[in-house]
Amino acid sequence: MKFGIIFYAILGILALLIGVYLLQYFIPLSIIFFIGAFINGVFIHKEYSIHKSDKIEYHENSVPDEVIVKYSRSGRIIAIATYSIFVILGLFFLLGLKFKFNGTAIVVLIILLGFTGYFIFKIISEIKKISQIIISINGKGIQIKNNPTYLWNEIQLEKIIVKRLVSRESKHDYKPEVNYLYFFHNDEKIEINIDDFDITDYQLAQVLKIFRARYNNSSLL
Repeated sequence: MKFGIIFYAILGILALLIGVYLLQYFIPLSIIFFIGAFINGVFIHKEYSIHKSDKIEYHENSVPDEVIVKYSRSGRIIAIATYSIFVILGLFFLLGLKFKFNGTAIVVLIILLGFTGYFIFKIISEIKKISQIIISINGKGIQIKNNPTYLWNEIQLEKIIVKRLVSRESKHDYKPEVNYLYFFHNDEKIEINIDDFDITDYQLAQVLKIFRARYNNSSLL
C-alpha cells in the first residue's frame, strides 16, 4: 500500500511540475498534465481508503437492514478525468483544423468529431454510473441491478472468490487478481466482478455472513 501511494505521489508531483512549466508555452498540454496530477491524487486517496476500509470490522448491530453497493466514486472520477484528456485533445485538433472543402479534410473532420464525441459519450456514461445501484442485499436476499431478487432460501454458497488472470503469453510471475461475488441460485452459478465497487471484497464478505446469519435466525423463529 505504501509503495502504491509513493508511486502515485511521485507521478503526481512530476505531472504537476510539468504542467506548471508548460503554462508559458502550451496551455492545452499544460491542462492535460494538471488533469494527470489530479488523477494521481485520486489514486492516492483510493489506495488509502481501501487500506483503511479493510481494517473495519462489521458487526450485527453496525450493518443496516439493507446494504446498497454502487460503482466506486473515485473510480468514476478517474475515468471521467481520463476521458476529459482525450476530449481536450480532440477539441484542440478540431479548433486547429484548417478546413478546406476536399475529401481529405472532410474525412479528418469526421474522424475528429467521432473521436471527441465518443469520449464525451463515455464521460456521460460514467456520470450516470455514480448513482446506479448494482447490488442490494437485505433480509429477502440479493438483488443485482433491476433483476428479480435472489431469495436467501434459494441461494447457496454465497462468498467472495478470487480469480487470477493468467495469460499464455505472459512470461512473468505476476498474475492480476479479480474479486467476484459468487453464489448458486437454484443450481445456477452467479458471478459478479466487484473490483470497481464502493465496497471492498473483505467488507462484502462480512456483510454476506451477517445477512445469512440474520436469515437463518429468522427462519428458526
